[in-house]
Amino acid sequence: MHKSSLLLLLSFIFLTNGCGSSNDDDDQNDPQEETSTPDTNAGRVTLWDRSDSYDAAIFLPADYGTDAAKDYPLILSLHGFNGSVLNSDGSVGGERTGFIKQVWDTPLAANYPAIVIAPDIYPTNDSENRLWDHDRLRELIQEALATYQIDPNRIVVTGHSSGSIAAQDLALRSKDLIAGIMPGAFEAVIKADVCAVDDLPIWSFGNRSDVLFQAASWSSVESDIKDCPNYTSEFQLTINENGCGHDCWDEHWARSDVQEWLINQEKAR
Repeated sequence: MHKSSLLLLLSFIFLTNGCGSSNDDDDQNDPQEETSTPDTNAGRVTLWDRSDSYDAAIFLPADYGTDAAKDYPLILSLHGFNGSVLNSDGSVGGERTGFIKQVWDTPLAANYPAIVIAPDIYPTNDSENRLWDHDRLRELIQEALATYQIDPNRIVVTGHSSGSIAAQDLALRSKDLIAGIMPGAFEAVIKADVCAVDDLPIWSFGNRSDVLFQAASWSSVESDIKDCPNYTSEFQLTINENGCGHDCWDEHWARSDVQEWLINQEKAR
């Protein structure tokens, strides 16, 4: 065979059996990246129907459901004495009371990275005295942990008026579950045992003109908690000098630093 013909034949064999097909094989063997779509309820407030206990309005972040391994902070939002987050027929609505209002059909809902659960005290036996039941709330948190992608070390409770009482009660009796509290518009229930929560991040807020808030009682806590043996310098107190009285909590929760604080608290691991 002529030398040039032999070289041409060898080149053809090399190209068809060797590197000439490698790129196609690599394309076929490379795994394709799998992308998940968000949960159908992501980015909006919907109903969490819990049947025989507190039903709740729940907000899931806009990317919820895209990553099964991702856990989110939980903010438990507790309404006050006459507040509501559900309509009389059990659908979400009501007065949209509490922190959840900040992510309820608002621009913040597009990027706020926390799950927000706002139970409604009606219609349960507790609605007769309109005070939250500690055991029911503890059960709700535990059920939420089992149901949703929640980071168990990043659970914060915020509430105003009777919701403030419940937040403080959870701090005293269920500190094992929570990473911080933000109680507003009610007196310092924790002052009776302030050293029991000396290592818990607390941000209390209210108006000096609010007789239910009793600013002096919180000022006393601010002073006393610093003498507790495990105090971690994580107590904040905001006393607003305005004429709002027992109101204006939405203005507090609308602050960007407040919204950041709620998602940044984390229990020591």
